[in-house]
Order: sequence, then C-alpha cells, then structure tokens
Amino acid sequence: MFVSIVFLSIIVSYVQSQIELILPPLPYEYNALEPVLSEKLMRLHHDKHHQAYTTKTNVALNAMATDETLDDQSKELAKLPIEVILTQIQRIPEKYQSTLRNNGGGYVNHKLFFTMLRKPTATATENQPTGPLLDAIESSFGSFDKFKEVFTSASVNLFGSGWVWLHTNAQTKQLTINSTMNQDNPTMFDKDRVILLGIDVWEHAYYPVYENRRNEYVDNFWRIINWPFVESLFTQETARHSDL
Repeated sequence: MFVSIVFLSIIVSYVQSQIELILPPLPYEYNALEPVLSEKLMRLHHDKHHQAYTTKTNVALNAMATDETLDDQSKELAKLPIEVILTQIQRIPEKYQSTLRNNGGGYVNHKLFFTMLRKPTATATENQPTGPLLDAIESSFGSFDKFKEVFTSASVNLFGSGWVWLHTNAQTKQLTINSTMNQDNPTMFDKDRVILLGIDVWEHAYYPVYENRRNEYVDNFWRIINWPFVESLFTQETARHSDL
C-alpha cells in the first residue's frame, strides 16, 4: 500500500517526510501576477494564510508525535509525508483529525496552487493547453471551451469556501471536474486521483482585488494558469503512477 501512494510526492516538486514542514517560496516575484492578482494580495495569501496552515500543521504533527497517550504506531503516523497522512486521515487519532485535515489540506493545496500560476497573458484566449492534455480535455468535455464553461460555472457558483479541481484518474486518464469544501482535495478521498488544476475560491484568494466579484476573479484566472506545469502533471506524473 505504501508503494501505491508514492505518486503523491510527484504532485508537487517535493514532499517532506519529516515532521517540520517548510513554507515553500513563491516560484515568482510577489508582483508577477499583476494586474490579475496584486502584490498585496499575494503577500497576504502566501505569507499569512499559507504560513498559518504550515505553522498549525507543524504544531499538530509535533503534538501527535510526542503525545504520551498514544501508542507508538499512532505516533509514527505523524512522521509520514503530509500528502500521505491526508489519504489516511481516518487512521489519525480523532483529536488530531480535524486540525490536520483543515490545515494540512491548506498547506498541500496552496503549495500546489501557487505553482499552477504564471505571469498573466493579455487575454485568456492566448493562454490554453496543448498536446495530450488538450486532447484529453476535448475527449472528456467535447471542447476546451466547454471545459472552461463547466469549470468557470463550478467556481463561480460554489457556495462558501472551497476549491474547484480538474483531476484525472491515474489508471484511466479520464478527466473530471469537482469541488471540495474548505481545504479538502480529491486525492484525500481516492489516491488514484491526480490533481491537474485547482482554483482557490476562498475569499482570501481574491477579495483584496475583486471584493465580492468572484466572477471577475474566475474570468481572469484563465490568464494566469501555468499550462506547461499542468501538462507535465498529466503526461509525466499519471504515467509514472500507472507503472507502480
């Protein structure tokens, strides 16, 4: 079973297998996504929110690893990569489950999300996927425009705080769009799901720029998707998982 979840380390550039998680730096300057996302917003989102998820996850993992009321096997779970812990949340002692699900999920989701972004193009039309990923999108949704319509509608209409995802089944490579609440993600519920793209629709992700106009944020999101990175997740990581 442990071998079957190794693919989770490929979702991001690396996975920490120690208790102390580190806040990864942004892969670009804070102002790189302007005018779609402002420098002020990015500093708030990364330095405050992502840091808070990182800190709270570390506190929970360290408390769990040193909790004298737990048996050794339970303590050892705290030393697993957080990506692995999130796929086995029911094995975690109940008093740590909620904290690790919410904050560990926030850590993993944001680590992936920030890597999915790039300097904006002038228009959304200029920023589209190519190659096998585009073929898979067209096969699953009929056309890229239809995929964009479904993803946009899901993102605009999601009630409350959460995420909208494009993910693929690592075995079938069938693409699916779904939403999750709070800091959940599709891989938590099925380790065969490989996340390709996600949009954060928590208000902290867009409110400093767009206020209550989530639709404008979602429309502009198409200008900043790092499609080469998304394509690499589809063509490399899913293939590697299929070989496990």
